Amino acid sequence: MYEILGLIDRFGLVIVFVGTFFEGEVFAIIGGFLAYRGSQSLQVVMSLAFTGSFLGDLAVFLFARYFSNHRWVQRWIRKPKFAKALRLVDRFHAYFVIVNRYVYGLRMPGLIALGLSSITVPRFLVLNFIGAGLWAAIFTSIGYVFGYSISSVFAQLEAVEHAAIYVLIGIAVILALYLAWRQFGPMLRGTPRNERDGGMVGHVGPVRDDETLPR
Repeated sequence: MYEILGLIDRFGLVIVFVGTFFEGEVFAIIGGFLAYRGSQSLQVVMSLAFTGSFLGDLAVFLFARYFSNHRWVQRWIRKPKFAKALRLVDRFHAYFVIVNRYVYGLRMPGLIALGLSSITVPRFLVLNFIGAGLWAAIFTSIGYVFGYSISSVFAQLEAVEHAAIYVLIGIAVILALYLAWRQFGPMLRGTPRNERDGGMVGHVGPVRDDETLPR
């Protein structure tokens, strides 16, 4: 776990920028976590989260606007989520640029719907600037504020791993002892073989004529 934290500290700025460009909240929160650990300043990671989010959304919007016949765009258009995003664009129009980031699963189809809508590029730039700024400030702050809790989780994972190993070993030992007792317990208690087998010993000699056989 500490190796993971080391990688995050080492490549954190790249992770934040690339992650917010292609994805979203998780990487902005990671940026806030880096700021909490003192690896980077909060202003730097917040700026990177803003830049990645702003450029990522702008790239998808412009691609959908000028390459609407591309098969990648058409594939998104045929998905059910696109119809939902289009209804939200029709309802909220330009302001959907701001709220789109907060609707789970609709970032990509929402941007494509915006690219195919009548909103102008300058207006999208302004609203995207505002939306990316608010979004970056909120989620990097979440990572910073809850940094202590996140670091505590990483610190406890190693102890949890060791505890899990001990529990598994204990279960294996108990199971082995139980099976051994089932197999050799009667012998150790000195129980006669016929009782261990759950019945009486049968007659092993020849049957005499005067013996009455059960009907």
